[in-house]
Amino acid sequence: MGQINDLFTERLTPKMAIIVYNGNNHYYLEEREIRKGRMCAGVPLTEKKIADIMDTLAKSDGVELVHGCIPECLLYADSRAGHEKYVWYRKPQKHRLYFSKNLGIEDGEMWAPGLVWVLKNGGLSMYAYKGRKPGKLYRAPFFNVYPDYVCLGSAKTESPKEMTYEAIIAYYEELFWNSAFSHLGGDNPVKGNLSVITKNCIKTGCRFPEEELVPVKVKLENLLT
Repeated sequence: MGQINDLFTERLTPKMAIIVYNGNNHYYLEEREIRKGRMCAGVPLTEKKIADIMDTLAKSDGVELVHGCIPECLLYADSRAGHEKYVWYRKPQKHRLYFSKNLGIEDGEMWAPGLVWVLKNGGLSMYAYKGRKPGKLYRAPFFNVYPDYVCLGSAKTESPKEMTYEAIIAYYEELFWNSAFSHLGGDNPVKGNLSVITKNCIKTGCRFPEEELVPVKVKLENLLT
């Protein structure tokens, strides 16, 4: 609030005006440079100019726009304010899992099935898939995972120093894998007993039995919008 008040006590000079025209459900944006208090002739407002304005506003608010190389695993990205959403996938791979004592499961490495991660407005959800490429979706076979969100409780992970796509993905994956699994997310997410299956996978080193996965109504294509 103090910064806003400072603006009113500071002498500001108008540089440009943006005029929006509307007709027949179409919009046209025009910019007019202001010189010595007078508007100059209007010209079309370009996408580059809009991007430059947004970048300046973000920096003045201390917000860094998401940028960088697009990871191969990233399926969808929307970094618009209020619409932030990122969807990515991981092929089956081993992870070290941590458990609360009340579950009676020893910490250890376990093969996870293929996973689709959905980060929307700061909330995380997760689905499993069979094989090596995302297709039909299933409940993620882990504790702390509800049908439509993930409980991220105990992990301590340093926030990204730079807002790149890779940094965001790494941050939320670390939060999940470094959290101690402590409870079921509403109900049993697999056909059998999750505790028994998890213990067996850790003990034997076998891959997660895909036949135990429970299908969901959510479709991958609906997540990519």
